[in-house]
Amino acid sequence: MTTTPPPLDFNHKKGFEIETEHKEAIRQLHWFAKILISILETRYKLGNSTIRRILSYDTPKRDRPGRVGPTQKLIDRKMDEVIEYCSEN
Repeated sequence: MTTTPPPLDFNHKKGFEIETEHKEAIRQLHWFAKILISILETRYKLGNSTIRRILSYDTPKRDRPGRVGPTQKLIDRKMDEVIEYCSEN
C-alpha cells in the first residue's frame, strides 16, 4: 500500500498547541519514512526540542485536553477579602 506524504498546511502560532494530525504526521515521517529531525525542523519550522518532545509522546492526543494545570484553591488572602466584602454588605 503506497502512502502519500501529509499536506503541508501547517500554520502553527507560537504559544498554542500543535494539532494532533500534525503531531501524528511528524511521528510517522520520522519513524516510518526515516526522515531526519533536522529536515522536520525546516519543514515544520519548529525547534529541535519541540520535535523531540512530539516524538517522545506515548500517544498523539492528550488524555485530558481541557485540563491545563492543577486545580486552583482559594488562598487565605482571597478568602479574607470575600469575608470582608460579605460582612460590609
